[in-house]
Amino acid sequence: MNESQDEHEAPTVTETVQLLFVRHENSIRAFVRSLQPSLSDADDVMQETFLTISRKASSFEPGTNFLAWACGIARLKVLENFRQNKRSNVLADTAIIALADDAPTPELLIERELALEACIEKLAPRMRDLLWRRYSRRQSSVEMADATGMSSTAVRVALSKTRAMLRDCIHAKTRVAE
Repeated sequence: MNESQDEHEAPTVTETVQLLFVRHENSIRAFVRSLQPSLSDADDVMQETFLTISRKASSFEPGTNFLAWACGIARLKVLENFRQNKRSNVLADTAIIALADDAPTPELLIERELALEACIEKLAPRMRDLLWRRYSRRQSSVEMADATGMSSTAVRVALSKTRAMLRDCIHAKTRVAE
């Protein structure tokens, strides 16, 4: 078989599921982060979720809700992670399960993500720039102050006000949809 034949073959079930994972990674990560406050543990859970989804690809039924299926696996991986790190975990298993059951649904996370995008679009360019510098470039308030000509205190105040505006905007948009 030559390379041109490989290019025209349909993706395998595993490849299809992995592509769906990549497409929905941000939503799955948001779901995991809602349950797992530690960034490093959340990254571990995401890796384990990807591996499990890849291994169980044949059990996914095309045409069904991939995000719900993937988040179900991610939820189990979060619980597994909590159990493995039990020595540092102060919550009982029943409390962890209750928290996982109360986690936002994948659909709600998508709704919030869309609301966030719409709310960010409404912000003044300067506020969008500050958010970009903080969350995309991961700049400190001192670095942001140097780049924007603001004081670091002014940067922190502006970010705090912007976050509050975004929270209120997202709440208003998602409440209307309820």
